[in-house]
Amino acid sequence: MTYTGYLELEASERYGKSVVSDAYYNGVFKISRPTYTEEGLPLVQLIHVGGGYVDGDTYFTQINVKKNAKLAVTTQASTKVYKTPNKQVEQKIVYKLDEQSELHIKQDPLIAYRDARFLQETNVYMDKSAVFFLTDIVTPGWSKEGDLFPYTLVSSKVKVYQNHKLTVYDHLRLKPQDDVNKLFYLEGNTHIGSLFFIHPKVTDEWIEELREHLSSFDEVHYGVSLLAVPGCCFRILAKRTSLIEKVFSVIEEFIHRTIDNQGAIAWRK
Repeated sequence: MTYTGYLELEASERYGKSVVSDAYYNGVFKISRPTYTEEGLPLVQLIHVGGGYVDGDTYFTQINVKKNAKLAVTTQASTKVYKTPNKQVEQKIVYKLDEQSELHIKQDPLIAYRDARFLQETNVYMDKSAVFFLTDIVTPGWSKEGDLFPYTLVSSKVKVYQNHKLTVYDHLRLKPQDDVNKLFYLEGNTHIGSLFFIHPKVTDEWIEELREHLSSFDEVHYGVSLLAVPGCCFRILAKRTSLIEKVFSVIEEFIHRTIDNQGAIAWRK
């Protein structure tokens, strides 16, 4: 199958240091040269040189993090999905984490414009000793008619397999014709953020501490759930991207301070 954008990336540990050991990309996908954070974490930006996702596009990304290696990945800009009158945009993502590895993914928002249809499936295969962090934000694109939800469909599935067993299955499905403004759906909000964090040290007590830490945020609605494995999932509803990003930053700072005893990753964005 020929993809509109194809990317494979690998991080390994060499002489006690995490490095990008292999990279291959084709089509509209490219990556930046890795830079290193103060903690020695290689940081890579994913780049889409096509300007946006359009009718019938297909994308594939696979990132492998080998034993004892660490990697941070972010995007260069928002992902813009334009109208798809004939066929939806499809994107498949695979993350593989070996023993004692860490993968941190911080993505810019997905912006879905009028008549856009976007289907994404993310599969995570990880050892139970590995650490996984992922953020995702969905926002409506501008519409000249002033519609709050001009897109047709956004579907995002996240499946996490730990030691070959399916442990997490999440499906975010936004279909405006179902009236996303109604009670118990988005409740008048326009933007939705998701954050997944899987770490052996996550406990009920830790989540309660985080809830208390977030108690001052009254401009957003959020919920947090403990997963079937040591980890949690956050869902945040707001009216602006900046509000979700602010909460994500506070959560990330709390994670690194309480679990790693260090500062949050300097994403340089």
